[in-house]
Amino acid sequence: MRLPFASEGTEGTEGTEGTEGTEGTEGTEGTSGIAAYAGDRTSTVLANGLLTTHGELTRGYSGDISNPNLTIAPPLDPNVALGRWSRRVRAQLYTFELVSGLSLNPATATLSGNSGWSVKVPAPDYETTAAKLKAALQKVFDMAALRADRLNEILTQLSVPYSYFAMLLNLQPGRHRFTYELMSAALILSGIAVMQFKHHYRVRRPADHSPLVQPVILTPSHGAYPAGHSSQANVLVTVLNDMVGTKLGGDLATQLQALADRISENRVVAGVHYEEDMSAGAALGKKLGAYFIQEAKISATATPKSALEWLWKNAAAEWS
Repeated sequence: MRLPFASEGTEGTEGTEGTEGTEGTEGTEGTSGIAAYAGDRTSTVLANGLLTTHGELTRGYSGDISNPNLTIAPPLDPNVALGRWSRRVRAQLYTFELVSGLSLNPATATLSGNSGWSVKVPAPDYETTAAKLKAALQKVFDMAALRADRLNEILTQLSVPYSYFAMLLNLQPGRHRFTYELMSAALILSGIAVMQFKHHYRVRRPADHSPLVQPVILTPSHGAYPAGHSSQANVLVTVLNDMVGTKLGGDLATQLQALADRISENRVVAGVHYEEDMSAGAALGKKLGAYFIQEAKISATATPKSALEWLWKNAAAEWS
């Protein structure tokens, strides 16, 4: 199942969604492949095939388990175990580490984390007076003129826009599988954090104020402020800039920021956000990116002490 980018706050929970179907396993799809064996799709043909094969292969055994390996080994080293676990399991470990230290103070609209980190998101200015709200709505209405030019982008950015970042970074699923996994973990952090502020402010969407807005996509079922797309795009900008640096030359930082700004603006063009939602989301995303780096970054020679550090070390090695 593909989840909308920033639409429900649960993005990235499937791990590296952007890398599905590109690992050379296309031939295993259908009724007989690993996807069916893993339960990702139902195959009664495979189930019956396994059942009859088991019956035939164990025909000569009379209920005795025979010759199992009875060695009782110590638990796996944590870093070895992380390499064995599925990316979905690792994603749950990353998420727990990232959010377990977070708390929101509703009185000050401040999200706090480990080691004194915090971020405050002020209330939207466009909701302070009717005149400011009308001006904000007018901007949304005016930006609709760009829809013909941006529609393909708007529609393909409803899901996590890995392809857009892959275009800049030359990301390849085989070479950069842990980079994809790190991006997913950062997106989860952003999605969870931004929903705290969306629920705190509970701001109505542009289409709730005028039938002239006419969004070209379904208005998300949560508050407008701050913008999730902007927060998530900018958390990726911050984390990827730190990890990749100038390894692809000197233009990456500028191009990543331009992409994040474009993804953000497309939400205004689509008619589901105000302009101020974008700037607030961008500021939040950059602070969350710094928090992610604080919690995950580790030197190339250090031994990881957490799942996040393990992830960072493996992703950074892909850029060495």
